[in-house]
Amino acid sequence: MLVIGLGNELRGDDGAGVEVARRLRGVAAEAGIDVRVQQSEPAGLIDAWSGRKAVLVVDTMRSGAASGTVCRFDVSREPLPAQLRGFPSTHALSLAEVFELARAMGQLPPRVVVFAIEGQRFQTGAALSDEVQAVIPKVAGMVLEAARR
Repeated sequence: MLVIGLGNELRGDDGAGVEVARRLRGVAAEAGIDVRVQQSEPAGLIDAWSGRKAVLVVDTMRSGAASGTVCRFDVSREPLPAQLRGFPSTHALSLAEVFELARAMGQLPPRVVVFAIEGQRFQTGAALSDEVQAVIPKVAGMVLEAARR
């Protein structure tokens, strides 16, 4: 099992996945769960999850939902929803594009689940918004529970 916190902590709410991963490290290690932070381009995920059978990814989304909204998507079964693919990303390749590229190349692990937190602030130097900060413990718990299963 691999948990990856994706994002850029220097861009406000884009760092939510990184913060979730950091909170999980100690307790996850005790449970034999590998936790990594990926602050570079999402395309690096393909190498990071190579040989893994199950991967949980935590990232920020911009879907138009209320800030702090948490969604769970099983991308091993189907692509990320269209409303997430249409919003601009802070990355060269969006997370949805990376999943579909990996699927096309036969490099998507058998089980991939995304926990996405709706963000509101993405400016360079911004802190996590109050709404996103408030759901970080909840998301960390959700991810840990899913990883243990």
